[in-house]
Amino acid sequence: MDRDNTIICRETLQYFKTMLPSFSHEAKNVLAVINENAGLMTDYILMAQKGKTLDLERLSSLSTNIRKQVARFNTLITDVHQAAHGIDNNPQTVCLVQHVRQVSELLSTKAAMQSVQFHVSAMEEPMLIHTRPVLLLHIMWVCLNYAIQASEQGRHVGLSLEKKGENALVLMSGIDKLKPESITTIMPDAQRNSLLSALNAELAIHENEKTLLLKIGKHHA
Repeated sequence: MDRDNTIICRETLQYFKTMLPSFSHEAKNVLAVINENAGLMTDYILMAQKGKTLDLERLSSLSTNIRKQVARFNTLITDVHQAAHGIDNNPQTVCLVQHVRQVSELLSTKAAMQSVQFHVSAMEEPMLIHTRPVLLLHIMWVCLNYAIQASEQGRHVGLSLEKKGENALVLMSGIDKLKPESITTIMPDAQRNSLLSALNAELAIHENEKTLLLKIGKHHA
């Protein structure tokens, strides 16, 4: 196995190693909410069987909550399914908006524990790029995970996307403790450089704007 393939395999495994525990945590939260609401519905039905008037409005609310959680669970499963399909990391065309949404949602609970919220700027149309999908998920995960740690409590970390020619830009703003030397804290130099090279990407810090900038170039291989 050549050096590039070794790097790709290592970073792919690293992504799933860090992502799957968060996925499992989110999935368990969804199932817990569904179980709680289903239990309340059962209680209402039992009370109705004993002659108490059935609160149809409350039952409807519980049913709506369950449907929302089912939709949430379906999104989680779809995200992992799509990541698994990109596990060989052959370059393919993907929607950058979906990648940003996927990573920010999986990290949302961790962010909430630090009183940090992600604010994803709305995109009117898909932003398609040709890249290695799981490696892209991995570098965004690392960056957003750092943003959580380096932001003050109560802060909103902004996520916005821009397209410049064949390059796509992911801007992560509002990171309070961002410094030039933070680049090595985000990821060790050798690992970061290997990952960015495999993605044809660059990572830069704009300290005055408290912004982390990920520039992703088109993969031509």
